[in-house]
Amino acid sequence: MVGAMPVNLIPKFCNGAMNSHNGDDDEMQVTIGCRIKSNDDFGTVKYIGDVQGYKGIWYGVEWDNIERGKHDGSLDGIQYFKTTRPGGGSFIRPNKVSPVRTCAEAIQKYYGDREDETVAAHRRTVINEWKREMGAPFIEMVGFEKIHQKQKFDRLQEVCVHDQNVARAGDLATLCPNVRSLDVSQNLFANWREVINISAQLPELNELNISKNRMAIDMPEETMLHLSNNFASLEKLNISVCDYNWFDLLALSHLWPNINEIIAAYNRIKEITPPDVTLRTLSVLRLDGNPIDSWEEIIHLGRLRKLNVLSLNDCLIESIRFNNDPGNAKDLFENLEVLFLNRNRIRDWQSVSELNKLKNLKKLYFLKNPIQDSEDYDTGSQLIIAKIGTLQELNGSIITRESRRGAEYDYLKRYGAEWKLAQSDTCKKKAFDLEHNRFQELIDKYGIPDDSLLVKQQKNMTLTSQLLEVTLQDENGKVLKKKFPSTMAVQKLVTLAQRLFSKGNTKHPTLHLLYDKDNGSEMELDNVMKDLAYFSVKSGDAIIVRFR
Repeated sequence: MVGAMPVNLIPKFCNGAMNSHNGDDDEMQVTIGCRIKSNDDFGTVKYIGDVQGYKGIWYGVEWDNIERGKHDGSLDGIQYFKTTRPGGGSFIRPNKVSPVRTCAEAIQKYYGDREDETVAAHRRTVINEWKREMGAPFIEMVGFEKIHQKQKFDRLQEVCVHDQNVARAGDLATLCPNVRSLDVSQNLFANWREVINISAQLPELNELNISKNRMAIDMPEETMLHLSNNFASLEKLNISVCDYNWFDLLALSHLWPNINEIIAAYNRIKEITPPDVTLRTLSVLRLDGNPIDSWEEIIHLGRLRKLNVLSLNDCLIESIRFNNDPGNAKDLFENLEVLFLNRNRIRDWQSVSELNKLKNLKKLYFLKNPIQDSEDYDTGSQLIIAKIGTLQELNGSIITRESRRGAEYDYLKRYGAEWKLAQSDTCKKKAFDLEHNRFQELIDKYGIPDDSLLVKQQKNMTLTSQLLEVTLQDENGKVLKKKFPSTMAVQKLVTLAQRLFSKGNTKHPTLHLLYDKDNGSEMELDNVMKDLAYFSVKSGDAIIVRFR
């Protein structure tokens, strides 16, 4: 690759970790800093030598899984090494460590032993035809097997050697120089020098998965910038479960000049600083499972001009705020179209309203947040659709024009009465506008619904006051009084009525709200996916159960 630093010039660091080499070593010795595997456990060697009172050589290891450890590197009052986490270390014999191999050896073993039977049969047929044509049935096709093997490895473009005890690069340039996608996840790389060595030998490498490796960052940013030409073709990188924080990721980002997608899930990313110099080509960023608990940290990603997809599933975010200026996000996340927020800790609907400030947001994944416990799924989905005007898809479902219109009009009816009350009080109006920052836009679009259609808001919002005391009665005169939350779905009430009133009746019950007892006027609760508040059911109302 023109301009790439020769691999033999990649700096070696004297921190006790193993040195970087181009070719395969006759024997890859374990040294301090090496990554090792014993049975199914991974760890880092922190000590090699004698242990007082025990014969032979021992490895002092800090384990990735702290439950595998027994101490912090101290035994019988002697400190042999120190662990970064209490109780994460132990000693093991060298013969308990799995042998390591190079990436080239792993590829040769995994892909060299596999051959499609059809291809093998065809090859044998061709050889036999050559022998017949040459009139020499016993001639040996010297070198044919090697040529065939070489051609097979040359054709490799997607390679996976997951969990194969790989610790070094090996001679990949000779073996399989055309690889474009490489998965070396859950192996034994101890630092980035061997990863750089791999990429330097694969000039077409476009996708790299090095997740579940614990690689020390033992070179300065200036050196990484100088080595970045070795990753000129790399566009997609997976560094999940590598025990990195955001500052580690930013330091490493000097290696990836043309990166398009980074998956950095389940690391230690909690604080985020703006990437002022690097990541300018990044369009997809997945930070799922990191302990990010503040939206203020996420805002620091807002200047990534090309960011199109942001995934924050399984984080710890409790609320979303840009600030109280309705238009303050106009210069942030200007090209963000897809956002994942499943399984966070979001507890207020204003957080959903804040997402309306992302002017190009088209797809949102928002499931299993605490705020959604207050509504059934359909009602919650309608609220999200009404609150975010640009959405075209929610949780993988296309939002049709009809469903948007229905959601927005129901939203006006649900909060119209509250909006009217707030107009005469400046403080209430300000609070309402923050909570419902699209409401005026929807009024301009549809007009405010008639008073008779507005859902009356309860002044006392304690749990007890939100329970409606409703009389249920059937056509046979059976009467029951029950208390239900106003957010209860009609479908649940139908199921309850079936159990309470059926008496073996196999017909399906329908519910009818008696809203004028004097003349017997009724309204059927005909949309079972709506809640009781949607039909303006209030305490003291009677609901008639009929079986059809």
